[in-house]
Amino acid sequence: MAIANIRSGDYKGKTMKSMKTSKIILAIVAAAALGVGAAQATQINGSIGFTSATNHPGGPGGNIVNNGGGSFTLNFNNPLSVNFGNGDYLGVPIPTDVNFTPITFQNGVGLTGTNEPLWTFTVGTGSTAVTYSFDLLSLSTATFHNGNPSALVLMGDGVAHITGFEDTEANFALEATGNHLTFAILQPSNTAVPTPDAGSALALLGIGLVAVEGLRRKLATA
Repeated sequence: MAIANIRSGDYKGKTMKSMKTSKIILAIVAAAALGVGAAQATQINGSIGFTSATNHPGGPGGNIVNNGGGSFTLNFNNPLSVNFGNGDYLGVPIPTDVNFTPITFQNGVGLTGTNEPLWTFTVGTGSTAVTYSFDLLSLSTATFHNGNPSALVLMGDGVAHITGFEDTEANFALEATGNHLTFAILQPSNTAVPTPDAGSALALLGIGLVAVEGLRRKLATA
């Protein structure tokens, strides 16, 4: 009878130990997951758009220069102005004047040289100042049709910057129509696309797995 009581006690002890182990493992996994989220919490998330129509309602918004050999340069009729923003761009007043640098591209091919930055502006002064900018690094689509109407489509990728945030990959898009080399309105836009920090995520998950394995071995020998 005494033996039976001892075995019952052992069983209850192991059950309690197993429950505690499960709770500890769940806590470790949860902590690792939260850490992964924190590792990418400061990336930029949002979109911002610009238009030439506010400052140049009668046009032109910009023009194209034919450099020869299929090379063209888009010149903006600066300044353009911000006409919408969401996410981390909500703090930008509408309208805010912004100057764009010229974009040179090979028709049907892509960007000839990078624009670092393509645009930049600052909101506020002193310690509260926030600087926004975007570097255009490549164009996946670069097509220009010279005619009446003419058509321009530019789509690409780059890096968005905001004071206090991590540099974040972002998309760039611009479509315009006009008469030969002149465009009535230019409306470029950018969308920041946060990506997981693979290095931080793997490191945090690795720490969690090591802790779980160490706990398992300790309990197995207890």
